[in-house]
Amino acid sequence: MCEKLARWGGLFWMFGILACGSADKQTQSEVALDKTTSILSGEELSRQFCQSCHLYPDPKSLDKNTWERSVLPLMGRRFGIYEENVPRDEVIKGALNRQAVIEQGIFPEHPLLSDKEWAAIVRYYVSNAPDSNEFLIKDERSPGAIDGFEVLKPLKGAASISTTVIRADPDTGLLYIGGSLGRLGILRILDRNFDTVDEIKLPSPPTDIRVGREELAVTLAGSLVLAPENNLFGELIYLLRRPGETKYSSYRKFAGDLSRPVHSLFEDLEGDGQEDIIVAEFGYYTGSLSLFKKSQDNQNMYKKVILKNAPGAIKVCVEDMNRDGIPDIVALFAQGDESISIFYSDGRGGYREETVLRFDPSYGSVYFELVDMNADGHLDILYVNGDNGDYPPILKGYHGIRIFENDGENNYKQVYFYPMHGAFKASAEDFDQDGQLDIFAISYFPNIKAQPRHDLVYLKNRGKYSFSAQVLKNDLPRRWITFEIADIDSDGHKDVLLGSMGIFRSQASPDNDVDENHSLIWLRNLGN
Repeated sequence: MCEKLARWGGLFWMFGILACGSADKQTQSEVALDKTTSILSGEELSRQFCQSCHLYPDPKSLDKNTWERSVLPLMGRRFGIYEENVPRDEVIKGALNRQAVIEQGIFPEHPLLSDKEWAAIVRYYVSNAPDSNEFLIKDERSPGAIDGFEVLKPLKGAASISTTVIRADPDTGLLYIGGSLGRLGILRILDRNFDTVDEIKLPSPPTDIRVGREELAVTLAGSLVLAPENNLFGELIYLLRRPGETKYSSYRKFAGDLSRPVHSLFEDLEGDGQEDIIVAEFGYYTGSLSLFKKSQDNQNMYKKVILKNAPGAIKVCVEDMNRDGIPDIVALFAQGDESISIFYSDGRGGYREETVLRFDPSYGSVYFELVDMNADGHLDILYVNGDNGDYPPILKGYHGIRIFENDGENNYKQVYFYPMHGAFKASAEDFDQDGQLDIFAISYFPNIKAQPRHDLVYLKNRGKYSFSAQVLKNDLPRRWITFEIADIDSDGHKDVLLGSMGIFRSQASPDNDVDENHSLIWLRNLGN
């Protein structure tokens, strides 16, 4: 039941800063009233203040320049310490839901630390941070060229869009390509030959699509890039068509005022025949993991329940994690408190959260899947971190693809790591049909100076968590943002349909080398 989200990943790097995104006013005030802080060292102060709501940020996770010029000023705002040219009012103006930001006390009116205490924290992080050059991946990898796939550029004449989501319908063979045109959104529907069947303009870019018989459930992000006094909430809408028609002629809004939703999952969570909807509202300063429960009395009525009131919800799966016959919810959070949590259901509408993995707030979590990688009957976690846009990006050797093995009791141990600068999505599939799950991965923030660039990697499974890496023989000047795995040509072999959001412009890929239809690439599986 774990839906593989073709996540645009999409420029949400701007939204997750390292400071706490969900601490309430009471918690912050209690910390500030500790009178012992005046005699503590910078490290002691940082441990007291900087891990109240997320994993302690290691000074060595970022370089000196990034700490001093980007991250620490942002962290300071959470303690009521504002730069001279950025007053509190200006900070709040950039929020999506300003009233919620004020009510939750996310940006205090008065400092919670003295100038001396804050200076000690800053000094500790800057003095203990490494220089920027230490973050490069240092191993001497020599991946081979991808074999068994043919690179095709299938679009015919349609102007390129900035791709945000791709969905393939195996029943009809139709392809749904969502994207953005400026602040607006667009949805293109293509047939098996990549000819346009329909093109629909949308009020904002789509981030998820659920294909139904006569309707499409489309999740709309609202504002991708926040701007003071000009922000849009997200929506969940239905595009409708009459039976027998190919084009969608009407729409119905299901929910509005959503905080930049990025994933919607439709499941019967209580086995009552009623389909509920889980929405990951990534947000910015505020957000949530939300559940819209369908009424048993009135099928047209839903009640919104907040499972977790925190920004950063980015990917959701539904599985029976404790084998009690009741579906549970598993969610990845990617802002501040980067983590994966299981929300165990009691079958009566109640949920108990258990965090099973936590990551350093600089990790840049973007994606995960539940998949039995070692075929032992237990769902493992395939995890990706590589978001690198909260501040001027630096290459980070801890970005990449990880496998966390499940011991059968939902305790997870890392058993594999493939370093990959700016990794953005990875999915498991038996591409070569040898009975073992391979991994396909993309990067949005690769090392563009590397030759080859390593922004598209195929990891062939050799058994016992050993994989051989393959990359494109010739780099494509694309900024990969998402992909969908599907048998596009119905030949029995799973292909990969890649979506890009822009291109790289460099000496290695000058403008005259870039064709206009760059937003969609088909890696056709040759089956050999």
